[in-house]
Amino acid sequence: MRPYVPLVIIAALARMATAQPGSSEDKDLDLIPSDLPAQNASSTPPERRTRTLEDRRYVAEAVTLGTRRSLDVPFPSPLPYDRQNRTSLDITLDWKPAARFALVLSDRPDVLEQDGQALWSRQTVRNALRDGYASWEPFTRSYLELGRINVRDGAALGFSPTDFFRSRTLVGQTSLDPSVLRLNRLGTLMVRAQTIWNGGSASLLYAPKLFAPSAIATSALGIDPRFDATNATHRVLAETSTNVGDLSAQVLGYYEPHRAKLGLNLTYPLGQSIIAYAEWAGGFDQNLIARAIDYGQATGTLPTGAPPPIPSDPSRAFRNDAAVGGSWTIAAKVTVNLEYHLHQGGLSRGDWDRWFAAGEAMPKLAGELWYIRGYAADQIEPVAMHQVFVRADWPQAFVDHLALSGFAFVSLLDGSTLSQITASYYLSDVWTATLSFAGNVGPPRSERGSIPQIANGIAEIIRYF
Repeated sequence: MRPYVPLVIIAALARMATAQPGSSEDKDLDLIPSDLPAQNASSTPPERRTRTLEDRRYVAEAVTLGTRRSLDVPFPSPLPYDRQNRTSLDITLDWKPAARFALVLSDRPDVLEQDGQALWSRQTVRNALRDGYASWEPFTRSYLELGRINVRDGAALGFSPTDFFRSRTLVGQTSLDPSVLRLNRLGTLMVRAQTIWNGGSASLLYAPKLFAPSAIATSALGIDPRFDATNATHRVLAETSTNVGDLSAQVLGYYEPHRAKLGLNLTYPLGQSIIAYAEWAGGFDQNLIARAIDYGQATGTLPTGAPPPIPSDPSRAFRNDAAVGGSWTIAAKVTVNLEYHLHQGGLSRGDWDRWFAAGEAMPKLAGELWYIRGYAADQIEPVAMHQVFVRADWPQAFVDHLALSGFAFVSLLDGSTLSQITASYYLSDVWTATLSFAGNVGPPRSERGSIPQIANGIAEIIRYF
């Protein structure tokens, strides 16, 4: 199957399905996808926002090639793919049929071909319903919203401890960049009330339990909206934010049965080019190993009553998560972020030693050992207790229309690294070409050096409408 054929088909369908009367090419830049705000706090008079439609849409064709390494602790099947072709149609709609009412939809269907799978089979179609909700403004700058909503809290880029609704929202990506993963993920079915005032805001939301907890999926293929992943427990989040001079502060309280956390976000500018920020979340909880084993047994993935593959304290204790860092913008408009991440419930150096020792001595435990790491990925939380994150963005690199970005996660326990560099070239107002290269570097008995995939390269072409 030629990789450009699905792109041509979907592009044609997208143009027919989403074309608006009177649209023109010179408006395409205004339609480039961006993160939709959770609320509309515009100062535009309501009558000017009546019966408007804002739509952002594009088609993308991405080819991924990867290489694998042999491992001391065998990785359970299925192994990561060596080759994938993905064709996507990305649509975001924000429709305001009345002065105080809005409907928001954000969706991305994909067609995948990877490692010899038959094209157009049930296993090659995927759909990610990221948002789908209604918003009502009964009073000025006060909103009541119902539906699938993405709630994104926190100022840190690599790991946000106060981003309480990140768990089980991951969808297939062409990038490992945490900023991309944060924007392109599943929302949660909920009802949310919020109000905004000059210098602050407050909100309260409730997400109901609609399904029993489901097993961690090895693949996100299919058109299932995966409400069993996002709505498998009752959850409540209350938050308020305020500005005191240059200091921005947000306080959060999160609750689900048998688990509650407090959170705090602080942001403060240090001069004209540096912004410092800090996040903290804390509460009584089990460590990562105990939570993973309990979840695996509760969902039937792991044998009930079996001891953990490595020794672990299953008791609940007060545990802290934190991200401390800052961003620095230098003369050439390069922005550098540097962060330290603490995940107190994550694996310590001793836990890693026991993980590798158990896998090498008893290969039959490999599935359970890798399940712990798979659970952390599903929860979108670090595996290790300590790490550093660095990221750099250069929007106009060397020549016009070229943007460079790169990031690295560095384990402070073993020095292993996950890194990625991306180059994007804006061919025109409506076409963008992107190349990305990512790699896991480290000795065999390290966090990143034990990942099956050594490196991958991704080539992507995007057409905006």
